[in-house]
Amino acid sequence: MFFLDLDLPGKIYLAGIGGSSMSSLAKILLNRGREVCGSDMQSSEATDDLIRRGVKVYIGQKAENIAAEMPAAIVKSEAVSQTNPEIVEADKRGIPVFRRAELLGALLDGYKKTIGVAGTHGKTTTSSMITSVFLASGTDFSSILGGHMKQLGDGYTIGKTDSVCVFESCEYKESYLYFKSDISVILNIAPDHMEYFGTFDNLINSFRKYLKNTKPGGYVVYNAEDEASIEMIKGYAGNTASFGLENGRFHAKNVSLEKGCGVFDLYDGEKLLGNVRLAIPGKHNIKNAVAAAAACTLYGLDVDTVVRGLSEYSGDERRFEYHCVVNGAVIADDYGHHPDAYKVTFDTARAVGFRRIIAIHQPHTFSRTKILMKEFAQVLSTVDHVIVAPIYAARETNDLYNVSALDLVKLLPNAEYCETFEDIANRVFELAQEGDIFITLGCGDIYKAAKLITRLNAERNENEKD
Repeated sequence: MFFLDLDLPGKIYLAGIGGSSMSSLAKILLNRGREVCGSDMQSSEATDDLIRRGVKVYIGQKAENIAAEMPAAIVKSEAVSQTNPEIVEADKRGIPVFRRAELLGALLDGYKKTIGVAGTHGKTTTSSMITSVFLASGTDFSSILGGHMKQLGDGYTIGKTDSVCVFESCEYKESYLYFKSDISVILNIAPDHMEYFGTFDNLINSFRKYLKNTKPGGYVVYNAEDEASIEMIKGYAGNTASFGLENGRFHAKNVSLEKGCGVFDLYDGEKLLGNVRLAIPGKHNIKNAVAAAAACTLYGLDVDTVVRGLSEYSGDERRFEYHCVVNGAVIADDYGHHPDAYKVTFDTARAVGFRRIIAIHQPHTFSRTKILMKEFAQVLSTVDHVIVAPIYAARETNDLYNVSALDLVKLLPNAEYCETFEDIANRVFELAQEGDIFITLGCGDIYKAAKLITRLNAERNENEKD
């Protein structure tokens, strides 16, 4: 498989530069002394940050951007199609175009050791937990994440040496087949991106192909309580280590929740490694922590460091992140965009003890909305109220699917539709009561609704003081 030559002279143009992973890769290239430019369809905090760092960022993707910059290579995010005018122009001019995964694969190839975290759910949290353990260790390391980790204040950190890199390994369009790991963590496998994989068996088989990228002598860490992961691991001849809440080589005992946050004894087989007290809520995060502990222990970090690093992990942006309080109700935001992730988020809110749960759901892509319509309706019917925003199209058009957010609203007796973020904010102010939690949900731009509510709430509070 071909990898991008990072020694290629000239500018590197990133199409989709505002994405969480792409913006981090842009900054990593800058740190390596490369000249970087790029584009995105809309401005954001990420694009503003890059502009402050001296990166030329075009808002809007047009052929003339490529003509103006004439880069040596273009790297495109998965959201950018081959028919994008910038990619078409690059092809006309003979400028090589690479996928984001090829750039990340080339960067990872420069490290002596790598730890990759894959799976349908929990990749960012678990890779960030591993990063927290490495921070606690005081050793030199690098980390490339899929979101902003609060302890880093960014989505990446680059060490002084090429010793080890922790990274998030995404299955979308089999991006992870460009990555090689010494420790490959597979958290779980659930039906997602089915517009690409077609069947669940194809998805499991894709993960089987990914296992073969584990380096000789390395380890595959897999979920002993996930049926698809157990099916995936059958026939794999390399080193494996299982994890789970109750089952697996690495597991938890004496589990309890304090204000929704997990407290548990961490075990490697029959050996007690220590007591972990997580600072983030959700029973699912206990399992993520056990997976992170397995990876760090197999890498060779000492037990005390593993326990301390997990306990010190303070979370990532857009992962059950609190924003403000309106009329006694908490406004939170979460990146989840799959029915399984929604269930976990709602279970977390219940464990924390909120009186009512109001979901603000932004469907992500027409394909996922159409394929998982029934599953979304089922999980959203379990909360007290649902506000549904328009579908976030991302990389798709609606020609093939002919689906609307209103189709989902019709299936829910507890739902209403709001066309704009301003409409959503107004409804939140009307509905909010003491003890409620309103959660904006989706991996599109629904976080802007949470930020709008926070800003308007601050203005209201300031006006009341006057």
